[in-house]
Amino acid sequence: MQIFFQTFDGHNKCTQLPDTFTLDEFLKTAGKVLGFINRDETRSFRYTVGSKSLNVNNAQEFDRQKQYITNDCNIFVLGRLLGGWTLPDTLQTIAEQQLEVELSKADTRSTECSICLDTETDCVRVCCVWICREDLTRWLLERQFKMSCTLCSKEIMPRDIFKTPEYIATLRALKDEKQLLENVDCQRCITCGALMHNETMSARQKCVKCRRDFCFFCNRRWNVATMVDRQYTCGNECVYQTKITFQLVPFHYKKDMKIPNRRTCPKCLNFGAYDGKCKYHTCTVCKFTFCFLCLKEQEVCKKVYKSAYDHACVRTPVSQHYSMFPRLMSL
Repeated sequence: MQIFFQTFDGHNKCTQLPDTFTLDEFLKTAGKVLGFINRDETRSFRYTVGSKSLNVNNAQEFDRQKQYITNDCNIFVLGRLLGGWTLPDTLQTIAEQQLEVELSKADTRSTECSICLDTETDCVRVCCVWICREDLTRWLLERQFKMSCTLCSKEIMPRDIFKTPEYIATLRALKDEKQLLENVDCQRCITCGALMHNETMSARQKCVKCRRDFCFFCNRRWNVATMVDRQYTCGNECVYQTKITFQLVPFHYKKDMKIPNRRTCPKCLNFGAYDGKCKYHTCTVCKFTFCFLCLKEQEVCKKVYKSAYDHACVRTPVSQHYSMFPRLMSL
């Protein structure tokens, strides 16, 4: 079978594995492709399929997990930190730089573009519609390669548009990596691009590649004068600390009523601010409408607490905790 290793610099390295392979064969292949010196160095890194971790230190456990390593899958290589949420830019940059060339290889037809309505241009079929290359480039970049049909909303796979296997693998990896980095214990170094896993959740870490001392969660260079090494936070306006804390501000219609100035969506973990109008907030990502005080869905809040948009349903705003954020799982 064909598989792709995602390296520290965000590039794909394609290789082959037998359809029935052992842990030793996997480690030998990984070491050869990634340029590791010996088996111990190969084992010192963590390998994931999507956002789930493979156990390369236990042959019996690996034999149970290897069913998830399928043809054309992406395997991420993470440095292990023993001592957040920043989205990757390496795969994104690679995908953007190669987009124009890859679209030039796509099948086209001279027809009307569904976006610009130009009737004499080469268009690419995108599920239910035809879009010219120029508009399709702009559309893909604006959506950060999150592709769904503009008519039926069906998800569009990279292989439905693009031809080159390596580029298709890059787009799949970009999607997988964004999901991976939504885990609180996974991070990509903002300086060198190394992908890492935090096994202790301590804030102060040293990059496995560029050796930079940094806060794992906000990705800033470590400052001994302003940062404190704690679990999940450096204490200096750190990302996850900010996402679970808030300040109380006067409610727009009742100055004696206080409401949190920011919250993390209980459903998709998107971060949002109080808009000054209502205690109910609609998440800009998942469209879930919830109460900034009790964190329950709007209709549940109204029913349980007999509440309304301008009434306090609870005395003290419900707290949010670091445990709400997902972590890397074992298969």
